Amino acid sequence: MPKADQVRVLCVDDQDSMLKLHRYAFAQLGVRKVDVATSAVVAADLILSNEYDLVTLDWNMPGTDGLTLFKALRKNPKTAKLPIIMVTGNAEESSVKTAIAAGVRLFLRKPVAVRDLKVRVEAAIGKLT
Repeated sequence: MPKADQVRVLCVDDQDSMLKLHRYAFAQLGVRKVDVATSAVVAADLILSNEYDLVTLDWNMPGTDGLTLFKALRKNPKTAKLPIIMVTGNAEESSVKTAIAAGVRLFLRKPVAVRDLKVRVEAAIGKLT
């Protein structure tokens, strides 16, 4: 069981308001080590140069979208098993099927609620202590 204050998270979203909401939600769970990225390009650089326990990844972003980054991370042996939660406002059945086919297993709907985040985080990395 990971200690919440030792978990290191990267939140990726192009909207600053969503990143602030993610930081707040993680703080409510006791997670203090939260980095942010506003694009897939910045996120990829951070992921490859840091050790993260978990990534929350916005699907709809300008430029490279979250699903494209997800697929690239899964192809890289260094990041293939990195726990990732796909965050989206788009929960249409066809979109979910596309993401599942790509290997996405954890989804979180915007806006992020603390209780929903806790369930997904614990499904990804284990019960927080």
